[in-house]
Amino acid sequence: MLCLQEVTPAWETVLAARYGERYPHRLYRVVDPHGATRGAGGLAVLSRFPLTDFGVEPAPNGWHPAWHLQVDPPSGPIQILNVHLRGPLNGRASAVQSLLAVEEDHLKEMEIFTRLLHDGLPTVVLGDFNEETDGAAVSNLERRGFTNTLPLYHPGQGTWRYRSLSNQFDKAMDHILYGPGLEALNAFVRRRGNSDHLPVVAHFELSSN
Repeated sequence: MLCLQEVTPAWETVLAARYGERYPHRLYRVVDPHGATRGAGGLAVLSRFPLTDFGVEPAPNGWHPAWHLQVDPPSGPIQILNVHLRGPLNGRASAVQSLLAVEEDHLKEMEIFTRLLHDGLPTVVLGDFNEETDGAAVSNLERRGFTNTLPLYHPGQGTWRYRSLSNQFDKAMDHILYGPGLEALNAFVRRRGNSDHLPVVAHFELSSN
């Protein structure tokens, strides 16, 4: 399955045309309840297996929402929390205030979003965290028993790229974390596409425990 962030109505049309046959189960959240487009806050999930929509949780202060879903492969249900935490340079009155408050804000967002999760289900929390592997939201999930997949197999691999006049900077800003009930088989970054964020891929199986 694919979990996407920053999806617009135009992208919804493109994704359906390009991947409709491969992923027959598709859900989009690109419009808010008042009919306005979410812009960079749009979310999408494309799956080979049936999906259950448990609802979108708004973020505080009008930041990007999170989406709680369930995918039902033959091996059994897995719940997914698709997140897009606020950017490090926005969300506050100034860029300086945003940078100073980013850890506090990310922790608050994750605490709100994870209240959606159902006990007893294998769980994956993923998306654009806008923070590196030692960030507040990632660390909070790890303290609660989640494991970040990419550092297991490719520590230090960047998922976000920024080209300056002198160099290209890579940071690990996108993460896939899994909880009890799942085992990670692999995780890696694909260096494809024109986005500043690169696709992160992870393979899982249900744990024998």
